[in-house]
Amino acid sequence: MVKVGFITEGKADKILLTSDRFRKYLLHKYRIGFDEEDIRYFGGKSKIKTNFKSLLAGLNKKNVQYIFLMVDQDDKEEQRRNHKYKPKDCPVVVVNEIVEYRDNKHYLQENLIFVVMTREMEAWFLADPNLNFDCLGQKPEEILNPSDIVAQQLGTRSHGRIAHKIKDDFSLERAANNSQSAKRFLEKLIQISQK
Repeated sequence: MVKVGFITEGKADKILLTSDRFRKYLLHKYRIGFDEEDIRYFGGKSKIKTNFKSLLAGLNKKNVQYIFLMVDQDDKEEQRRNHKYKPKDCPVVVVNEIVEYRDNKHYLQENLIFVVMTREMEAWFLADPNLNFDCLGQKPEEILNPSDIVAQQLGTRSHGRIAHKIKDDFSLERAANNSQSAKRFLEKLIQISQK
């Protein structure tokens, strides 16, 4: 079995990852496993950036073989209008900011895999056709604020409540057919399962 760990900024990410359905799916299909303690939820990129070394050290003590860093693109309309917001519209820059902060890059191991989520986890929810969300004629990852669409259609703005409502019905494989970032994540999971 391959043991993985996650560093996430979003509550929805952690809820989905720790769901019985998702964990059983990874274990039975790809022989990939993890415990709830192998997920470091750290509410926001700035906190991940300043605590990156300790997050990595904690996961390395758990003997994980691969670590996934899951961050949102975060290009909401209000952030686009705020010219002080950096980096604007670029998840790769977000990851580079985390890695390059102080001496974080010196703590990276070869086994560290970054999964940069496009938009938000909610874009993956929109990409799963069985969840029956109306994407308003757009592709899920082209929607500027996917969490707003999901929130409106589910009747709650809470990312945690959204994830709890969806976690048992969501399929990464179905989402991967309509979302490039979900597809990249699935491909990385398949890749490490074959090593």
